[in-house]
Amino acid sequence: MARKLKGRNTSKGLKAALANHKLQDNLIQQQRKKQLNEERQKAHKSKKTLAQSKLQKKREASILPFKSNETLLLIGEGDFSFARSIVEQGYMKPENLIATSYDASVTELNLKYPHTSQENYDYLIGEGVKILFHTDATKLIRSMKISKHTPWTKIMGNEWRFKYLNNIMFNFPHTGKGIKDQERNIRDHQELIFGYFDSCKQLFSLVNSHIKGNKSNHTQGYNLDKSSKVGTHDGITSEGYGKILLSVFAGEPYDSWQIKALAKENGLMLDTSNKFNWGNYPQYHHKRTNSEQNTTKPAHEREARTYIFKKFERKRNNRDGNRGDSDEE
Repeated sequence: MARKLKGRNTSKGLKAALANHKLQDNLIQQQRKKQLNEERQKAHKSKKTLAQSKLQKKREASILPFKSNETLLLIGEGDFSFARSIVEQGYMKPENLIATSYDASVTELNLKYPHTSQENYDYLIGEGVKILFHTDATKLIRSMKISKHTPWTKIMGNEWRFKYLNNIMFNFPHTGKGIKDQERNIRDHQELIFGYFDSCKQLFSLVNSHIKGNKSNHTQGYNLDKSSKVGTHDGITSEGYGKILLSVFAGEPYDSWQIKALAKENGLMLDTSNKFNWGNYPQYHHKRTNSEQNTTKPAHEREARTYIFKKFERKRNNRDGNRGDSDEE
């Protein structure tokens, strides 16, 4: 009787175990490679996202809601620190800037902002910026005392005779009444903003139609706007409307003001909106309406946007569909 060779079965078992080990090792290696590739892709995406984020922040920082060769009327300027900032940073030519205050005089302003207003005021006057007091955002023509006997050019000076008014800007409107009831507070600010929009339209129409007449008489009817160094007709509608700018904080109660709806009621639409980048205006110190105290939370830590409105226009068919922010909500 032949003897069984136990080694053959043992050899087959070792080979099977070795093959299984190699298979498992290959699977582990493949899994590691896959994991490594995923980590590399994730790191690449992270770097790309970070780069895009930095680029986006850089773009946001470079975006200004107005151009230096345009004219700008600032409403409700407080201690004039915003006006000073845009002049010092070179964003606006001082001869193209008008800064207004709701307060009646420099003396009254200094009582509110004793540590900042006088220095800012002196700087702006020295640079040649026009400054007006007792200017009501909702009654611009009346509070500026513009009339047939005292037209815009008489108040602003002869150098404004051929300059269109391109932009009117109101940063962080506030009534300063301190109304505790939130619904009443919201309604009160809605009335302020609605009145601001309406008043801007009236001022634009009065000023720019007069400027257009001056230019026409000066050039004997020829349109020389393209070669003019003191402003162009670009961006000014047939009614004389320019752009109306409004900066507000994000969140409540500001969202409940529904500024886009108020603009629409005034025959306006959103042209665009940009993040209000505090870093662009290092000299600007947002204060309370009725005192030099800072707001509850430092302004530079609060998110805010500047909304730019223009005359309402019916949409044309746009195949691109890329118009940025829209007023439809």
